[in-house]
Amino acid sequence: MPLTYFKKSAMKKIILISLAMVATMGCTRMYTLPDAPPKAQWQAAQEVKESPEDVMKRFLDAKRAAIQCFAALADGRYDTALTWMSAETNAWFNTHSGGKGAAEAFKAKTLELNGENIEFDPVGDVFIRDLTDIRDDFGGRKDEESATRKVLYAVSASGQARELVFVLEEDRWRLDSPHIQTDLLTE
Repeated sequence: MPLTYFKKSAMKKIILISLAMVATMGCTRMYTLPDAPPKAQWQAAQEVKESPEDVMKRFLDAKRAAIQCFAALADGRYDTALTWMSAETNAWFNTHSGGKGAAEAFKAKTLELNGENIEFDPVGDVFIRDLTDIRDDFGGRKDEESATRKVLYAVSASGQARELVFVLEEDRWRLDSPHIQTDLLTE
């Protein structure tokens, strides 16, 4: 046999041994991680503080949605108003529409609750009667808000307010109000 055959064979063995060594070294641990501390010592990660610009943008975007929803309700454009409401809110109004759909229930100004038809004012019961302002704060309340949840207040001419929760759904702020006639607040 020629000498080159032995060289090629030896070269193949060297390459195979080298690959095996590399594979073996890659599977071994270079160091070990320390054990986690006991659960009693765990600390919650601090929330990332948002910039004032991001907070203001969220407020303005949610307020624009509130104005759009209110205007559609006040003008009797109920199908449009429903597009400014969350899926859960739409489902709630459809469920309590007596089978006629939320927009028709708004038009008839009646909802079916506990087997009874009740009168319902789409503007006054969802927002507030005699709306004069939509605010970010009312009476110094501390609201549970996040990047996808915003609390606003519909304020009446008499100074009372109703909490309005908006959620970010499908890249748009929508009123999340699967109920009617929530408590009125005073400062």
